[in-house]
Amino acid sequence: MVRAFKLFVAYGIVFLVGYLGTGITLHYVKPEMRILPQFVENILDGGAIWKVQYPEESDVSMFDQRTYNPEGHDPEEEILFTDDYNSENGIFCFRGNAQRNAPTRGILKGKPKDIRLDWEFITGYDGRTTEYGSWGGGSGWTGQPLVIKWPKKIAKRLHGIEETYVNQANFREVIVGSLCGDIYFIDWKTGKATRPHVTIGNPIKGTVSVDPRMNGLLYVGQGIKNGDRFGSYIFNLFTGEEIFFRNGLDPKARRAWGAFDSNSLVDAETGYWFHPAENGQIYKTKIASGKAIPEPFIFNYRISKHPDLGIESSFGAWNNLGWFGDNGGNVFCMNLMTMKPVWYLDNYDDTDASMVIDLQEENHPYLYTGNEVDKQGETGTAHIRKIDGLTGKEIWDVSRKSTNTKLNGRVNSGGVLASVLPGKKKANKLVYGIFSRINGTLAGEFVAIDKVTGKEKFSIPMDYYSWASPIDLYDKAGNCYIFFTDVYGTIYLIDGLNGEIIVKRKTDCVWESSPVAWGNRIVVGSRGKKIVSFVIN
Repeated sequence: MVRAFKLFVAYGIVFLVGYLGTGITLHYVKPEMRILPQFVENILDGGAIWKVQYPEESDVSMFDQRTYNPEGHDPEEEILFTDDYNSENGIFCFRGNAQRNAPTRGILKGKPKDIRLDWEFITGYDGRTTEYGSWGGGSGWTGQPLVIKWPKKIAKRLHGIEETYVNQANFREVIVGSLCGDIYFIDWKTGKATRPHVTIGNPIKGTVSVDPRMNGLLYVGQGIKNGDRFGSYIFNLFTGEEIFFRNGLDPKARRAWGAFDSNSLVDAETGYWFHPAENGQIYKTKIASGKAIPEPFIFNYRISKHPDLGIESSFGAWNNLGWFGDNGGNVFCMNLMTMKPVWYLDNYDDTDASMVIDLQEENHPYLYTGNEVDKQGETGTAHIRKIDGLTGKEIWDVSRKSTNTKLNGRVNSGGVLASVLPGKKKANKLVYGIFSRINGTLAGEFVAIDKVTGKEKFSIPMDYYSWASPIDLYDKAGNCYIFFTDVYGTIYLIDGLNGEIIVKRKTDCVWESSPVAWGNRIVVGSRGKKIVSFVIN
């Protein structure tokens, strides 16, 4: 018996040494092959969060995929989207970073007591009638403003900017695309124009992006065709000129619709610009400052089970992984270096809410997303889901019955269109979301959910539905406050820990756009002709 035990121990040691030795060797020689427990791999990585990921690929045979222009990218060039999307200098993209989870900057001095309207900026108005109605001005879904704190040496290069703003201490500029087709530049404090607007002459529904390298490049996606062109654009803010147009009516695409509502991202180190399109393609373009825009690498796909093409949601990215959701209800993870799918998930219905990434235990990425009620019929089920970002496995699901309506003969969806919001600081155990048109009504419901268990902590009935994403604000003690809106003009400010309503007020605006905040100032666009700023007292 003693001899057998000794042999067992000896063989165990040999196996353990061989296993560890093989695993350690593979970790450094062939990092995509990982056989050790995750905590051991993390130790070998030195605890690094921002590193190339090699998740195990699951079945992706459902993709009918094509690629074009392989020389347009280097699949071995490392791409690392961190949580710093030039955060110190402002909000450069939809929801503030590549993980789509940071729509605010700064802190509040204490618990909010009230909100007051501080300024209004009036946009142009486009009264032309299109096949899809008249779009007017102001901003729509997603329509989030950006706010950039320009260093003086860069601010003085901005085309047409007034000298007053160049010399202004702590100068911040709001940049927002309008349904009238213009992109406006507004002083954060006063609401006055800082320089002449630029225009694409067609409605902009989504959120524009500013290159986080602060090289003067502005990326704009068109929402509706109302002229000869239909696609995406790049402007040089140092010259005020449009320098690039991409035709969304691409003959290679499998859908003849040229909109780009999805918000694009740029990897600051490599210069790769990623822009999903509603024609069923994802464009990856290498952009070097001051040089001509080259031909992109194109990923083109269709999934037979849910063949409706078009990515309207804004994709989330973490390190070299990207998460996408489309009009068919297909959600998938992709390696942004190789541009190959990693896993696939059926998300039940049209998915326009952003792909939101939240790092939790051992810096493991989790995906939050939701679905609309569109293709299910007039009535269906909307879900807010937590998904393992590396495997695509569902962790939990919170749902509501929801309905859609017809508007000008087309489906006006219910369900989840607002981006899910992970809490931070004292609210780091909660995640927030909004359901629209619940239980056969036009009402909405704001919900706070435990990140780990998926149990609802509290909910707030909303007078009407909302497509606009909520934002989180924090005081010095780390207490959380949430600001959100509904489509018929109500603004809400609540305590994010217990659901106490601090402010609920009706305004004369129609809110579809998502807000941003810096400190106690909020800026948000409305349908019609207004971009407005509220100040929290």
